[in-house]
Amino acid sequence: MRPRLRKRNEIENMAEQLAHLWVNTLYINGRIEEKDKAIYFYSIQVFIEKLMGMSILFLLAIWFGTIGETILFLLFFSAIRKHAGGFHAETFRACLFGTVGIYILYAKVISPFLARHMDINIALTFVALIVILVIGAVNHPNMGWSKKEHDNSKYITRVTAFIEFVSIVFFSYLKFEDSYILYMSFGLILSALLMGIGKALGQEVKES
Repeated sequence: MRPRLRKRNEIENMAEQLAHLWVNTLYINGRIEEKDKAIYFYSIQVFIEKLMGMSILFLLAIWFGTIGETILFLLFFSAIRKHAGGFHAETFRACLFGTVGIYILYAKVISPFLARHMDINIALTFVALIVILVIGAVNHPNMGWSKKEHDNSKYITRVTAFIEFVSIVFFSYLKFEDSYILYMSFGLILSALLMGIGKALGQEVKES
């Protein structure tokens, strides 16, 4: 599938330059062919951008003292997100600022509130599960899934979300540390929220 062109902004320049350097090095050393340079460039740029975002989150996690919690959040969120699709920002800058902003909001405002009301957290997590089970997956234009791929993504997303919810309930029953439970739930809730927003904004390929 041909990579989609995206809007550029100044924050993407560093990732773009590093990607160019990486690709040119691979090409000069005979690791890739000329015709494959565009695909490698796109993939490497996306990788670098994700690495930049993850690095900022982990720096914040170290500052907030939530490294273990953040790892659990990323595991739960990524497991669903890569198959579920949903809302995508137009630029890397918007995605980065949005991700960091949401993380800080959850860590400093929402999480402390939910820590005093774990029953509300479980209720929100259950609602998130229902949303994910109903929607299944959002075929965002960036995904470009065929009907078969879309159906497969729905199945994987639903099974993953159900397993995650059961895990959260199980660990809650075992009196697992509340902060870990909250961040696992955060991964499920944020996934459902992005799916719902993507669906509401029409960020999906309509199947004929």
